[in-house]
Amino acid sequence: MDQLLVIMGVSGSGKSTISGLLSQMQNWPMVEGDDFHPAENRDKMSRGVPLCNADRMPWLSAISDHVNAADAGPIILACSALNEVVRGHLNQNVQRRCRWIYLQLPANILEERLLARKGHFMPVSLLQSQLAALEIPHDAIRINGEQDPAKICADILQNL
Repeated sequence: MDQLLVIMGVSGSGKSTISGLLSQMQNWPMVEGDDFHPAENRDKMSRGVPLCNADRMPWLSAISDHVNAADAGPIILACSALNEVVRGHLNQNVQRRCRWIYLQLPANILEERLLARKGHFMPVSLLQSQLAALEIPHDAIRINGEQDPAKICADILQNL
């Protein structure tokens, strides 16, 4: 079945790492959601200004267009997908079944990861706004993001 497996969570949760590893393990294509942010969004976030849903619409449309142009089969998307508006947009515009896989971690671990990360446009100062905006979908597969990446991927595959 054609599915879009959305590895979701706040910044620092490991979305890109887990998506990349899962992609390698299963030989499924991976889409890095951050690559589709327009320059205005990246600039805004780099200045510590949270995005609003209106800011996210061009980004989500670009992701949807890219996914819809892809070949049949599962696709993995690393995407924050923090709220129902974002997920609703993907559900309505992506021509695949969206599956939500939420990487759950405590705020202190997320902060440590963000402080250690270099060269990313997302500053640690936006973590609290992301946590406040987070609406975990009721149908998400919840995964303990503190585990070893291979274990996380195994848990994801077991739950699919």
